[in-house]
Amino acid sequence: LSGAVSSSSGADLLSRIALNDNKAGMEGLDRDKINKIILETSKGSKFYENELKKEQQVNQRIEKMMEQKARITKEQLKQAQAEVDKLTCELERSRELGRVIVHVDMDAFYAAVEMRDCPELKDKPMAVGSMSMLSTSNYHARRFGVRAAMPGFIAKKLCPNLVIVPTNFDKYRAVSAQVREIFSEYDPHFMPMSLDEAYLDITEHLEERKHWPETMRTYYICDAKTGIAPNMMLAKVCSDKNKPNGEYRIPPERQVVMGFMKDLPVRKVSGVGKVTEKMLAALGIVNCDQLGQQMALLSLLFSGTSWHNFLHISLGLGSTCIERDSERKSMSTERTFVEMSDAEAQYSLCRDLCQDLAQDLQREGLKGKTVTLKLKNVKFEVKTRAFTLQYAVCTEEQIFAAAKDLLKVEIDSVSPQPLKLRLMGIYYTSCYSRSCSPLFL
Repeated sequence: LSGAVSSSSGADLLSRIALNDNKAGMEGLDRDKINKIILETSKGSKFYENELKKEQQVNQRIEKMMEQKARITKEQLKQAQAEVDKLTCELERSRELGRVIVHVDMDAFYAAVEMRDCPELKDKPMAVGSMSMLSTSNYHARRFGVRAAMPGFIAKKLCPNLVIVPTNFDKYRAVSAQVREIFSEYDPHFMPMSLDEAYLDITEHLEERKHWPETMRTYYICDAKTGIAPNMMLAKVCSDKNKPNGEYRIPPERQVVMGFMKDLPVRKVSGVGKVTEKMLAALGIVNCDQLGQQMALLSLLFSGTSWHNFLHISLGLGSTCIERDSERKSMSTERTFVEMSDAEAQYSLCRDLCQDLAQDLQREGLKGKTVTLKLKNVKFEVKTRAFTLQYAVCTEEQIFAAAKDLLKVEIDSVSPQPLKLRLMGIYYTSCYSRSCSPLFL
């Protein structure tokens, strides 16, 4: 246990900042060499100190979990296994394999748009973002270990010739809108997750297509990873196969689904982050087959919500119903940037984010009640503040009125010192269709 949870120091590399090569174009890299550069470049930075603090917190959680595990009796495990078996039977009876869900992930989207507009970048290692944080990188850059969510100053050490292009969200939104027009031809109610990602349910489209003449059959070819499966969880995992521009499909058969999940690393599943990955690894759980085998133990160590989610994952189960407008619970937008400490600039950015969110809400015919402001400071500490309105709204001014007050509280809390930020996000929850919610009568 001590080896698994000991605090990183000296030549030891924090697992949190080590190279995560689970990305297209990063296969076969020299991990040791890259990790050494990441460690040497990070040491002493605010980024490093914050990651070290997080690492220590995770280690403490693991220590507590292992102490709890040591106190579990055989009788408790037996009772837990009975509960797991009962729930497993219920889930198997409700398994649905009749939908055709597609997950589309546009490959290196921001970088692809920039290379389209500046063709000379196509043959150079390039990334989009800033010295503080990168949003994405092209395949030339990935061969050096450069990837999204990496500070630009580390990326430049890995690849001195890296070209970093500032983000241009107006341009990315325009391209995304064009792609979404294509999505709507296959599923008018597709579910956008971000500018470069969406879920589609093409079940009805495929049925209709059977009766079309050949002249009506159109095909689109684009730089995207496409996963096709009976549910949303599997479709997202599939979109990471046959990358970068491939397509992977899981047939609607239980045996095939279970075979696919057997050796799948838990980290490949959306929602399983590096903290959960590390905690599971401390229990000897690395893949989804092991996850299923240890479910009784997990039910005693994790919350009900967490282990129920683990059980769904181990069985290859996920949502088969893509949320429509009336069911959409939240929408969000956020920006990462170089240090911003001017209050007026922060208020201006806050308004821009509210404008983006309002446009998305109005396009989908939604209103919402709860505004959440997310901030990350230059020490990489994240804070969130939320305010619930008395009635649902959807305009820029209404959302900004609430977000501005939340931002003011944070600015005032550090006054007379400036609030130094590197990320701001606006999240809007409790969203409803304007046509169906009683809030709008």
